[in-house]
Amino acid sequence: MWGTNYFGCFIFLFGTSVHTFGHNVLKNSEDVSFVMIPTASGLGYDVTVYKGNVDKIHGTIGVDVNFTDVQCDSRACSLKETNFTVTIITVSDGFRVQWLSDNIDFQFKDCFDLQKGELNWYGGPEIYQQEWPIEKLNLSGNDPYVVRKSSNFAVPERYWLNSNGAYIYHHERNPLYIDQNIEENGKICFIGKNTGPYINRERAYLTYYLTALNNPKEAHLHAVENYLGKPEGHPNEAMIRQPIWTTWAKYKKYINDSIVRTFAYDILDHGFTGQIEIDEDWETCFGSRIFKPEQFSNITNVIADLHARNLRVTLWAAPFINPECTDLVKEGEEKGYFVKNTNDSMTTVWWESEDARQIDFTNPQAVTWYTNRLIKVQNESGVDGFKFDAGDTTDYVAQPGVYNVEDQELVPNVFTQNYIETVSQFGDLIEVRSAFRTTKYPFFLRMIDKDSVWGLDDGLQSLVTTLLQLNMVGYPMVLPDMIGGNGYRAQPTLELLIRWTQATVFMPAMQFSYLPWDFAENDELNATEIVRNMVLLHEKYSPDILSAMERSISDGVPTNPPIWWIDPTDKTALENFDEFLLGENILVAPVMVEGTTSREVYLPNGTWIDGNDNETTYNGPVSLTYQAPIDVLPYFIKQ
Repeated sequence: MWGTNYFGCFIFLFGTSVHTFGHNVLKNSEDVSFVMIPTASGLGYDVTVYKGNVDKIHGTIGVDVNFTDVQCDSRACSLKETNFTVTIITVSDGFRVQWLSDNIDFQFKDCFDLQKGELNWYGGPEIYQQEWPIEKLNLSGNDPYVVRKSSNFAVPERYWLNSNGAYIYHHERNPLYIDQNIEENGKICFIGKNTGPYINRERAYLTYYLTALNNPKEAHLHAVENYLGKPEGHPNEAMIRQPIWTTWAKYKKYINDSIVRTFAYDILDHGFTGQIEIDEDWETCFGSRIFKPEQFSNITNVIADLHARNLRVTLWAAPFINPECTDLVKEGEEKGYFVKNTNDSMTTVWWESEDARQIDFTNPQAVTWYTNRLIKVQNESGVDGFKFDAGDTTDYVAQPGVYNVEDQELVPNVFTQNYIETVSQFGDLIEVRSAFRTTKYPFFLRMIDKDSVWGLDDGLQSLVTTLLQLNMVGYPMVLPDMIGGNGYRAQPTLELLIRWTQATVFMPAMQFSYLPWDFAENDELNATEIVRNMVLLHEKYSPDILSAMERSISDGVPTNPPIWWIDPTDKTALENFDEFLLGENILVAPVMVEGTTSREVYLPNGTWIDGNDNETTYNGPVSLTYQAPIDVLPYFIKQ
């Protein structure tokens, strides 16, 4: 049914559609065709998008909906029924599908074949178990596709790209749910329904774009140019060249100004420099933006001292106020500065309280109230920037949340957008960890918290897959999470810390908390010197990182693309999940399996020089076994 010989049944006219034997064909000026065939049940249409004679993507639109009387003219197909309207029109290199209904309870569902085993897919959400390519993901159609805390769903961009060179892009207004591989294995279904956090809407709505180009590289650059957007700058160069050292994983909440100074001096004494990050629990109560007077009585002098030693200092901040801040809670409640739900409850549950309040960033007065306290603590203490945590729309306030925006179809993700816009005023020496259509901002997007394990279950292996996922949904300024993980389920081993350090060398930044010299095996493994060599290697290649970022700004090329970027027709490269590129000339293959001292490496088309000996040459495409003892990071330079 879906073979390329199918076109023998049709006569195509440039810029026209053909309606023959119940089949509808739209064709645009770029030789992209949209073929509609009624399903056997008469409910919905089986559709295929072709580029020339090549099947790029297919599925079923209008699942369980009878719209077989659709009418087509030269550029569009449409049907207006009592309960709904559907239109398909030609756009650049593809088609726009739009469902509308005045009945707000009407639901739309369009499903596409993942063709697992034949095609690979990229994009989709950041998620706890970051499978790559993403056709392996399981997503429940019961969960709203929004920025949310559950499953580490911090970056749910609405973009799916396949290895055929086709992509699907969903409009930000869609009340979107996604079922992938659960209701039916091998299918991704896009569901539009006004339930959960999608409230106060006056219509049912589902709009998306199907685009087909020659290969996934070409398609992705098209998506960047037309939908995803490009960053307008890059983070502060110092954050790229030198490591970040955060108190969190090593000390958790048990910090004071003496510990901050000791931590910093320890780093300096071992010959390192960079940025000291004071993580959470420095405030009198969460949200006060006032240092605890007993624990941090000397913090201003400590920060000045660290500045004098050429260290930068940043401070953790989150968009919550805990009940212990009684005066702030009272003021915020009286003035309407907090997010509330449809029952007027402002109770917010987050990891530091079950009865907090969340700042409403859709309220301009609340934004001013929030930022003024940050500005005050920055001016008084001298900190250089902030680590902005959270920013998720749901899971904190009992849903559905009510937001102060005129256009309710942007709810709830508009909260995250406004949060990111708010914190952007604090410059390029900051980081955030949630995002939605905010790729333009010139600061780091931090990966969600990683744990101190090896696997894809939020461990070291997911570091690479998350890097690829974020780059391929339009976020090339990625801050890897703490080297060695956060130590939630277990403390990292020294081997894990070393291999994690190596994995981040060619990523945009290096962020430490656990220190190699604190481990008993340090002398045996010579760990501190291994880590030092990796930090120096990162610094050596920081001009290449900055150059790759500049390409992201100017041309939309990911800073760290998947290896198929070299050859987007290479099936082996298209399936790869444990290697990545820096720019278009450096390939990195970190060791991410415990206890191993070698790994299989795949080099795509081109001539590659071993980065470790700067001598051995490989002609790709080629697979090889590379020896990588504990002090070796496999990487290769394309000639």
